[in-house]
Amino acid sequence: MQDSSPRALSSLAIWLNRRFGGLPPEQVQDLAACTWLFSAVLWSLVGMALGMIEAIKLIFPHLLGGVDVLSFGRLRPAHVNTIIFGWLTMGVTGAALYMIPRLAERRLYLGELAVLMGLLYNLIVGASIFLLMWGFTKGKEYEEWIIPLNIGVLFCINVVAVCLLLTLLKRQHEKLYVTVWYVILGFVGFDISYISGNFPTYYGAEDASINWFYAEAFVGLWLIGGGVGILYYVIPKYLNKKLFWHQLALWSFWLFAAFYVWTGGRRLVYAPVPELWPMLGILFTLGWALPVLAINITWFGTFWGRWHELLNSVPLRFAALAGISYFLSSYEVSVEAYEYFNANQQFSDFKIAHAHLSFAGFTTPAIVALIYFMLEKGLNRRLSPFLTSAHWWLFFIGLWMYVIPIQVAGFLEGQVWASHLPFAQSVLARSPYYWARTFSGYGLAGGQFLFAWNIIWALLQNPDSTRERALREAMLPEGTEAAAARGQVK
Repeated sequence: MQDSSPRALSSLAIWLNRRFGGLPPEQVQDLAACTWLFSAVLWSLVGMALGMIEAIKLIFPHLLGGVDVLSFGRLRPAHVNTIIFGWLTMGVTGAALYMIPRLAERRLYLGELAVLMGLLYNLIVGASIFLLMWGFTKGKEYEEWIIPLNIGVLFCINVVAVCLLLTLLKRQHEKLYVTVWYVILGFVGFDISYISGNFPTYYGAEDASINWFYAEAFVGLWLIGGGVGILYYVIPKYLNKKLFWHQLALWSFWLFAAFYVWTGGRRLVYAPVPELWPMLGILFTLGWALPVLAINITWFGTFWGRWHELLNSVPLRFAALAGISYFLSSYEVSVEAYEYFNANQQFSDFKIAHAHLSFAGFTTPAIVALIYFMLEKGLNRRLSPFLTSAHWWLFFIGLWMYVIPIQVAGFLEGQVWASHLPFAQSVLARSPYYWARTFSGYGLAGGQFLFAWNIIWALLQNPDSTRERALREAMLPEGTEAAAARGQVK
């Protein structure tokens, strides 16, 4: 690894490489990405299992008896945080570790350190589940993890960010592809939002304002922005085609960065906070429709003329599903900004369905498409056609079996509240839809189990020697392939 980095970093790189048995840089690079991505898949199975237990308990409240550790109030934060910080955060980080070296056309700097951070982060996620289920929590949404875990998360994520930054500083080309901008925004947004939400102590209306700034900025800049960056990489690479209108993608990025961070105020329309805050939230939420439209134009403009490939490529279908879900969930956000709709739906099950459309419908299939791409192109492994197809259909059916009934349930719930009927009526109105919610979990969790099985099956196969050229192109893009990755085919 020849470079002009400070001597301390060079010495650290040599020491780490020795600890890893002197692996070639490209193998360490893939080991880092695999550590984060495959660990993410493991935590997705744990998180979905916890979610399944929750869904069943909504129908059979006395399931598992009166054990405090297995009560709904303990299971829910464990489920939410395992999905957000275990599956999605590790998935977005692993995707960055895979994409950035290839887009920079440089080996990952200090890749061994990124591997160690992935192992440490796994310990943090595992400890968090145990602590939450035993009642150790800060008690605020997305902020449940206690301070020692927060410090560990920041340490791991920022060390990986340094590895990626050092890799980017030695890139082959001055211009940056749009995916790189979303990765940079994600890591910067992660620090700003995570620190502001988890470490200072606020009370009352101030606490609500900071909490929703943190929640929206973290979800938007890190999880949603990470998914957008992944699709900008995966779609052109799978189609082996130049990104449609790269300049529009860059313009939409700056609009995305400017608008999303301020949308949290729409959550506080009827809260006892200064009126300016929710009004700004509504304004920026409505304005956010512009970058969403531009992003979808660039994605589906790239698909134009190649729709038939969706019939033959399951990973490409996951990418297309992510794009459609992003469009729908984003415009749901804009609709939610209207005060009348907000009054009826802010605290209803409609919000639960919306969150799953964003996380399960968008970021999850984006990460899945990236992992499939890495296995096929980066690691040169064959996927099981049966497991890949079964994963798609179970996940696709499960997603819409969840989102549509629960959005209907939320709408009915809001109407009951608006009619000033007893609260029990809203429970009765929702109860039939909770059965669909439970059965949808079998599709989502079952599909994810087949996904994990497919990964193991692929890794147990010998690398396909007939695809060595594809391997070389994926490992270090060059010529037309590299230009396609940057959206600048000459």
